[in-house]
Amino acid sequence: MSRPLPGAGALKDHYEPLRNLADVEAIEKIPLEQRITRWDFALNLLEGCRAEPSRIALYATHNGNVDGEVRTWTFGELEQRAIQCANFLRASGMGADDVVAIVSPTVPGLFAAMIGGLLAVRVFPINWMLDAHALADLMHRAQVKMVIALAPTQGFSVWENVQAAIASLSSQPKLVTLHEAFNEPAKDDLLAAASEFPSDRLTFPRETAKRDSIACYVHSGGTTGHPKIVKILHGGMVFRHWAANNGLAFTRDDVVLSDTPLFHIGGLLVRGLVNTANGNTAVIPSIFGARDKTYIANYWRYIERFGITQVSGVPTTLSVLAKNPPTTENISSLRPYFATGSTAMAPAVQDRVSEVTGAQVLQSYGMTENTSHCTLDPRDGEVRRRCSGIRVPYVKMRIVKMGEGGTILRDCDVDEIGMVLVGGPGVAGGYLDPSQDKGAFLPDGFFVSGDLGSVDADGYLRISGRQKDLIIRGGHNIEPGLIEEALLQSPYVALAAAVGKPDTHAGELPIAYVELHPGMQVSADELLSFASERIPERPAVPKEIFILDKLPLTSVGKPMKHVLQMDAAKRVFESALQTLTCKWSLDISNTGGSGLHSKLQLHKASSADRQAAEQILSSYSVPYDIAVD
Repeated sequence: MSRPLPGAGALKDHYEPLRNLADVEAIEKIPLEQRITRWDFALNLLEGCRAEPSRIALYATHNGNVDGEVRTWTFGELEQRAIQCANFLRASGMGADDVVAIVSPTVPGLFAAMIGGLLAVRVFPINWMLDAHALADLMHRAQVKMVIALAPTQGFSVWENVQAAIASLSSQPKLVTLHEAFNEPAKDDLLAAASEFPSDRLTFPRETAKRDSIACYVHSGGTTGHPKIVKILHGGMVFRHWAANNGLAFTRDDVVLSDTPLFHIGGLLVRGLVNTANGNTAVIPSIFGARDKTYIANYWRYIERFGITQVSGVPTTLSVLAKNPPTTENISSLRPYFATGSTAMAPAVQDRVSEVTGAQVLQSYGMTENTSHCTLDPRDGEVRRRCSGIRVPYVKMRIVKMGEGGTILRDCDVDEIGMVLVGGPGVAGGYLDPSQDKGAFLPDGFFVSGDLGSVDADGYLRISGRQKDLIIRGGHNIEPGLIEEALLQSPYVALAAAVGKPDTHAGELPIAYVELHPGMQVSADELLSFASERIPERPAVPKEIFILDKLPLTSVGKPMKHVLQMDAAKRVFESALQTLTCKWSLDISNTGGSGLHSKLQLHKASSADRQAAEQILSSYSVPYDIAVD
């Protein structure tokens, strides 16, 4: 292994044990400032490239074809192109505080654009699946000066949506293309334009970033239906680099799959730039990422062909893979553990994934506002089902009872459910709109997550509900407001509420309930078609719409979403339980604080029925009890 690099994320020959909370506290006896001596994440990226310039940095295959052509970039080439991109951005009139948006799925050029952007400007990766209106809104609020967008590419409407978005803006930011690896470079392509500039040095003066310097913007879900824009700091990214290495014990020889979009904080760092900063090889299997069915069908062959060592994935992907295990493929290159996040995995799925891969699934909990994860199962210790691990070293966590107006009443006892507060070096610099900081980013440095949870005596976090009502579909945060606003545009709809229904693969899938105006008649299918045309991202399109005579409302006229969540879960479970041969009754509870809980009563059931019921309910992430009389 090469000599450890200075700064944050330096790889080690040996990592300190990470078995339990005592090990976390032992690590913290050394002040973080002694472990991290520099807080400029862009320099970490350059050092990762320079460690072994001839090593392959990026492999790219075309749309999941593991046997097809492979494009490669070495770390030396990646560094050169990144420096050229930085020089191009500054020569184009961009200043250090100007914002450059990048709207593109994962392609090799995206890595050069991101690194170059972090060297030269404030970069803003935006969800490429958004429609023109949503793109324009984000660009306007961030005062974007330039947009780097995927060139016209079959199967994508990114270019057309970006053009329409820019046309609607009075500021008219500059537009530059970024081509897919297997297409010819488009006119005005970023890499072609940047190639005219020096690749061995920056042509502009650059100050080393400070801990609180803004590195980039990442948009997150909000309670109004409009994504909040989060200010991600160099210090937060540097700490995340260190924390990822410490938690997953990365080595120089690691090879990872990069199949998660870089507009997502987890994809941007743990599946993306952290690996570059380490000098780890990344494999881009498809421009469609994990959405590509061909790639997923070839998943195990990718591990064999490229010697993948570290994998991670949202529960959606892992559930599919667990049902399609390797046959003849050699996957012995895999490390004995890998990480997942989003909703807690169903224990049955988690066990099956571990059985298939021979690796322990480490669950985590995180958010954009904390620059990714703040808890992780200990790699050398116990993994507890339906939990999200223990806190990452140097991360602060409080579970509190909150009163009116967001006041903190007291800290919760062990196993007592309350609001999850997160503090420490990963906390972002707030929202771009400072008015949104109130009640979220507290003066003492804690962030109010909006999630309800508890911590047990051993420090394991259990998330039990979400106060902010986000629907988490396979790691993708869906704001219910996006669905509700679309439905309320219909002249038939008086009230609308979107919730998640339990799903064995995705954790949750979006559905909606509506109440019609008096005297109006319309079918659920017609409403679904109407909403689909107005929801800016496909994952948010509801799977079902239910028309109710009266939507359950609170005393102030707001939909009682915990009641609707119970109804959604009951519909799902009752349908799944129809295969049982005995009589049964089902009760779903949801206090709004402790989350969903199902109780199944079996009547004169055989052991086979009991086993079948266990198998069905364990496939979901909802806690349950089974009783037999």
